[in-house]
Amino acid sequence: MKILPFVLVLVLTACGSETGNARLKNVKPGNVQFFETYPFNEILDSWSAACTWVSAQDSLTPQEDPNGLAAFVQISPENMLAYVAEKDMTRVDSLLALPGVKNNFPKNLKFMWSFSSEKTPNGKAMFVLYAVKVPDSGKAIVDGRHIQHAETAIADYNQMPVVRISMNDQGAHDWEVMTRKNIGLAIAITIDNRVLSCPVVNDAISGGETEISGNFSKAEAEELAARINFGK
Repeated sequence: MKILPFVLVLVLTACGSETGNARLKNVKPGNVQFFETYPFNEILDSWSAACTWVSAQDSLTPQEDPNGLAAFVQISPENMLAYVAEKDMTRVDSLLALPGVKNNFPKNLKFMWSFSSEKTPNGKAMFVLYAVKVPDSGKAIVDGRHIQHAETAIADYNQMPVVRISMNDQGAHDWEVMTRKNIGLAIAITIDNRVLSCPVVNDAISGGETEISGNFSKAEAEELAARINFGK
């Protein structure tokens, strides 16, 4: 997946069965955030050390660690860390929260799950674990503070619903700097600490106008736009 000027790819799932204005009035505000990420090769040694530490702990019960941290994950070579079955997410969260595990990773690394399940190369539906870089300030480089407005539209190139985001001057500047710095790397686009999309930057994006496109319906695009507007 590539980030192109004015095109980002997100895949969302439907939320509820309400329609029209009544549904949008009840939508939950969401703060969209844009984070840099760690390529897996940068934290491979940290991940291996964490797995080794977990396997060496006699104090962990079989429920906490039946076969080691590595038993729960399927490492991915793409712009993500690993696939994890939904039933194992709580166990993985518990293990990653252990001080002996956390101490192996950079202090600014935060693990985040995908917004919804995704299909693995072998066709299984699993959640994706991402390694996100959180700035020292604790705030995303670009987030809801920088969004002026979000609205739905129909894309000319495929006639699918999209969400168009307009950023203020500071957001436009920071987004251009961020994308220029991360050409060839992935940027995680998140909401409520869940990763909506993690595309690879193909080129710097200037002008502060970004289009979110994906495999969602008109209602889903409207809900995403509403969440972004309400969360500003």
